[in-house]
Amino acid sequence: MKKVYVIGHKNPDTDSIVSAIAYATLKQELGETNVFPARCGKINLQTEYILKRFKITPPEFLSDMIPKVSHHMSEEPVTLYQDMPLWDAMQVLSTNRFRMIPLVDENKKYVSTLHYNTFAEHILKKIDPQKNTIIQTSVQHLARTLKAQPIVIKNENEIFSAQIVVAASKIDTLREFIDLMPVENTIVIVGDREDIHEYVIKRKVRVLIVSAGRMISKEMKDLAEENNVSVLTTPFHTAGASWLALHSMPVRYAGDKELKPVAGYDYIKNIKERFSDSLSRSLPVVDEDMRVIGVLTQSDLMKEPNIGVILVDHNELSQSADGVSEIRILEIIDHHRLGNPSTKYPITFVNRPVGSTSTIIANLYRDYKVPIKKEIAAILLAGILSDTLTLRSATTTPIDRDTAEYLSQITDLNIEEFGKDITNAAAIISSKPAEEIINMDMKTYKEGNISFSVSQVEVNSPDEILGRSDEILEYLSKLKSGNGFLFSSLLVTDLSQLSSYLLISGDDSFIRKIEYPKEADHIFFLKDVLSRKKQLMPYILEIIRRSSPI
Repeated sequence: MKKVYVIGHKNPDTDSIVSAIAYATLKQELGETNVFPARCGKINLQTEYILKRFKITPPEFLSDMIPKVSHHMSEEPVTLYQDMPLWDAMQVLSTNRFRMIPLVDENKKYVSTLHYNTFAEHILKKIDPQKNTIIQTSVQHLARTLKAQPIVIKNENEIFSAQIVVAASKIDTLREFIDLMPVENTIVIVGDREDIHEYVIKRKVRVLIVSAGRMISKEMKDLAEENNVSVLTTPFHTAGASWLALHSMPVRYAGDKELKPVAGYDYIKNIKERFSDSLSRSLPVVDEDMRVIGVLTQSDLMKEPNIGVILVDHNELSQSADGVSEIRILEIIDHHRLGNPSTKYPITFVNRPVGSTSTIIANLYRDYKVPIKKEIAAILLAGILSDTLTLRSATTTPIDRDTAEYLSQITDLNIEEFGKDITNAAAIISSKPAEEIINMDMKTYKEGNISFSVSQVEVNSPDEILGRSDEILEYLSKLKSGNGFLFSSLLVTDLSQLSSYLLISGDDSFIRKIEYPKEADHIFFLKDVLSRKKQLMPYILEIIRRSSPI
């Protein structure tokens, strides 16, 4: 099932965060269990206070939404323990649709990959008649692969470098051959030739394998115990037993160690060339701890990413997480002006002229006749009060007031008192570094070919912020230059006087057109202006349109 994230804008304010949480919760209540809240920026102090107060887990942080390997990979793959017999592994591989299988250690961490090319290369080396065949195996692996009945077992788990001898000749010929071999690592496969049984046991070979289900005598068993020789009887004939013995080695010896896995967090655009390294045209996918989480095939690259997104509290892609345009946008729920969203498919688009997105979402609960949990109602109320300055902002509508009252009744929270709590939680930001103050609630805009940024901070007294104007203007200048903006600005909203100050760094020809009273260089007093969205932005856009081209 496609995973869907509900996510607000960069540098999220309280309305953005609580909207994502509340709408994801609504979707889950409606049976869409694959929908989850997310964020693409740091939670500010006000929002942190609200979430802690009502014991709400913060949304998952997504640094970006650029498609990653984990968004394209196939379902969780079959993995094999690296020490299982090669023969067993090949039986699994023959039915695996990926034509490859990642091999893992006892901690399920990636070791290598088994595929037909490495298997063929490995086994051809083992059956070269011009060379002595040496395989890495153990008594345990031999018994499992040959489906053998253990008669005498010695050091069953010890891996050794084995040579396989098929005793098909006369015993005199066998003696000549065995005498030239390191018998301590020799495996002898034979039928019911007791003379050979006795000889190889006395020579203290490592393993005697008796084919065709034949047994050895009690005397031979006792002799094997005395000489520390393991004895197995297999139901397979001698030729079949010798072939299976070749495949008894731990599968790790046939794994492709040169094939490096890709990480689930790798960007898909950066790993396409890696398929040239994989003869199976498939790549194992691992997590941060090198545990296998999936398989990526070339055909997976042609598929749409297995995630979707619902945007809340914004509709301009420049304000969204990086890469959001590369995945499917399913819905947009917002209360701002229309920006520049472009989608491949029709979507649900809810845009209403109210004071906060929290207002819209609270009323969607009512539209769907879904009861609002008390803690969700509380954070939605916080979102409304935060965005409307406790219903005092010019953006406040009768719908916001009605919705706030409705949520207040559910939560037993007094609107004025709760509004003060929210304001006080945000008021301590003045001591933060200039960069943090500006980035805390910054939005970037694009009008035609012109881009700019407007940040906003709400304080009970603007003096501390204004007293640091040089520091703040310096950072605004860096922000403007680094991004090619027409200007960068900070709207300092005085909650006690219900007015604002605008600190701005940018194109002089533009700044000269600002008609508000000038407090100092690059600082203007905006009487009765509280709303970035409804009061400042229309004014800014009008200057840009009148001045174009600037």
